[in-house]
Amino acid sequence: MKHRILIVEDDEIFLRPLQRTLEVAGYEVLVVPSGEDAIDLLKNDDVDLVLTDKRLPGIDGVEIVRRIKVDHSNLAVVVMTAYGTIGSAVEAMRLGAEDYLVKPFDAAEVLMVLRRAIEFHELKAANRATIRRNQERFTLRNIVAQSTVMQEVFDLVSSVASLDTTVLIHGETGVGKELLARSIHFSGGRKERPFVAVNCAAIPEELFESELFGFRKGAFTGASETRRGLFQMAHGGTLLLDEVGEMPLALQSKLLRAIEEKRVTPIGSDRVVEIDVRFIATTNKDLPAEVERGAFRRDLFYRLSVMPVSIPPLRERASDIPLLAAHFLDVSARRSKKAVRAIDGAAMQALCRYAWPGNVRELENVIERAVIVAKGDTITDVERFLTGEAARSRVDLSLPFRDAKARVVEEFERAYVAGVLEREGGKLTAAAKHADMDPKNFHEKLTRYGLRRPSAGNGE
Repeated sequence: MKHRILIVEDDEIFLRPLQRTLEVAGYEVLVVPSGEDAIDLLKNDDVDLVLTDKRLPGIDGVEIVRRIKVDHSNLAVVVMTAYGTIGSAVEAMRLGAEDYLVKPFDAAEVLMVLRRAIEFHELKAANRATIRRNQERFTLRNIVAQSTVMQEVFDLVSSVASLDTTVLIHGETGVGKELLARSIHFSGGRKERPFVAVNCAAIPEELFESELFGFRKGAFTGASETRRGLFQMAHGGTLLLDEVGEMPLALQSKLLRAIEEKRVTPIGSDRVVEIDVRFIATTNKDLPAEVERGAFRRDLFYRLSVMPVSIPPLRERASDIPLLAAHFLDVSARRSKKAVRAIDGAAMQALCRYAWPGNVRELENVIERAVIVAKGDTITDVERFLTGEAARSRVDLSLPFRDAKARVVEEFERAYVAGVLEREGGKLTAAAKHADMDPKNFHEKLTRYGLRRPSAGNGE
């Protein structure tokens, strides 16, 4: 499909060869003689780029850029200017123009500038689309959980999502620490800006500064080009320090200095780069214990844990298991293009009894494997995907038999009533009938376990 270009130019002698050059190059060209005409045309017509002269009767090219960026912020603009008015073109760039051309220019130059401006505009549009998808996907309300403990986590992070407060997220592997970090970013004021994740455990000590702070060309053997570091890439947005507890002690002082000073110096450069970054860190380690044994800097720990958030393991929030299983079932069925729609009662009980040492990530993998091997529209067997030792690890052998049994029964009841209520769309009477329980008793169990009805359905 041809790209459409609107030329705003009142000089017919200059306009004719320019229009012919663009049409021969494959562009569809529209022409108007004034800024007022351009603004009117854009109200009812779509173009990919506006190429406007700086000097025009009525409103000039700079004012055209200003108005376009107010009313059509996603539209690319290039300004043509005479040598003596380059300052005005720079002002147009400040207002949002993609580029400018100094008259006189040849055909090759104008085609290169327009192609580059359109490609840059399309890249920005693609980035905006990605940001919108992330904003829709990574929100606190989209995290699948209904347990009281997770609602408390959401309430806590909601209080700091719109602030620049540094957050330290603690939890076992697989509980969803990065998902929560992304949701904090895309729920806050920096959601239009970059989210950059760095795996602290994966950066070799000798590459730490170059990866995080960047380097100049020729700074060391192999530095064949200047490269920005992760701190610069996250400028204006959020930098996630994933598994920060794995960072070698020798590197922690360098990280602390960058966080405190909010500026870095690329290797081989004498220029300090200011950074505006929000920090979120995650860890599966007990950092206070690491501090006490000298494996983690105390000052870095205090700098990172301004707002500590702990995500409980899945075994401590069994009421989330049916909800998560249903979610992963839907995702896996669509991904594998299989008509698997349900998990039968026995399989769901097995899921609820399991200890989930790999937490939510392990549950997702189990459901995906179960969907792949399912013969009909219902998952009937998950036991083969659960390891025996882990399945038995829910039983607390430190307790007397009666207490251990009571705990397992309680966890099962919590998961069962939550799963039945979710299955019946939040309708208490229907859920109680399915469970063959008196509605009053069913409601008492909901209250006892701190469960809430799914927001999708409140009818009886």
